[in-house]
Amino acid sequence: MILSSNNITIKQHYVPQVYLRGFSPEYSRKKELRYPTEKYTIYCYKLGEKDQLKRAIPIKSICYEKDLYELQDDSGQFIIGNYFEHCFAELERMFGEYRRKLEAKAFIKDNLKIKCFLTKDEKVFWTTYIVLQILRSPQVIQNVEDECRTTWKNELSDMQIRNLARQVSLPFSKEIDENTKEAYLFQTFWCPMRNMSLGVGVDLERRIITSDKTVFIYSGVDEFPCEEYERVIFPISAEICLFMFGREDKKIYDKNFLFQIDENNREEIVKSISSSAFEKIYSNHLFNEEETRYINEVEKDRQEDVKSHAVL
Repeated sequence: MILSSNNITIKQHYVPQVYLRGFSPEYSRKKELRYPTEKYTIYCYKLGEKDQLKRAIPIKSICYEKDLYELQDDSGQFIIGNYFEHCFAELERMFGEYRRKLEAKAFIKDNLKIKCFLTKDEKVFWTTYIVLQILRSPQVIQNVEDECRTTWKNELSDMQIRNLARQVSLPFSKEIDENTKEAYLFQTFWCPMRNMSLGVGVDLERRIITSDKTVFIYSGVDEFPCEEYERVIFPISAEICLFMFGREDKKIYDKNFLFQIDENNREEIVKSISSSAFEKIYSNHLFNEEETRYINEVEKDRQEDVKSHAVL
């Protein structure tokens, strides 16, 4: 089925707006206090400029690319328009549902004593969501496209290669057999997480940040894919952050637990998310002195990495 461009969502967000709303100053856990979706804003800090915009900007205006997920024929006409957008809409509905589940129990003090805080269903959802959030990013899709072009440059047109990269990266087109390229790519990111310990951190000060990448992964080794990550950090809102612990850290932390975030945790989140961000970090507040210092330290390291690669 070929559709005209009039039927397509042109601005396609790779960081969902429902996700970003959790980091907005307008966001509230209480349903009756929630704003209309179009009124949510967020504070933006562009790495490299050492300055945070003093005014919050509309969430709908960030983290999107034009026609990012659309399949097209060689003439540029859209094929099955908005197919992936509809798939993501369902995924984002589930994200909102599971975030509300966490919010309903993460702020109950007695739950800090629970040995298995997340249910099996929640663990499966959050690990799966993390992988899908990684796979939908423009950078990953572009990397897959580059690999496809290297492999099939003499057999497929540029548009066919573009389409193939999206079909491989976004595993929604068909039922996935374990031997398919789609399954291999998904498992490359998912398998290292399957046996990691989980900690759900709650920040009563509501100062958790996120970025245009959203997920921080540290493998601790040079090879990729790896058997297990050492650390994964995934902010879920300004109040809740998922930590995953692997390798030696599994001996230190409980298997599945709830904890309150302190300044050391907050420093780790800010530095980790800032170091992995592509260009921008986002928050529900203007950064204080400590946060600014953490970000400046990370920016210095990022600049030194760029210089070292330039020399090499």
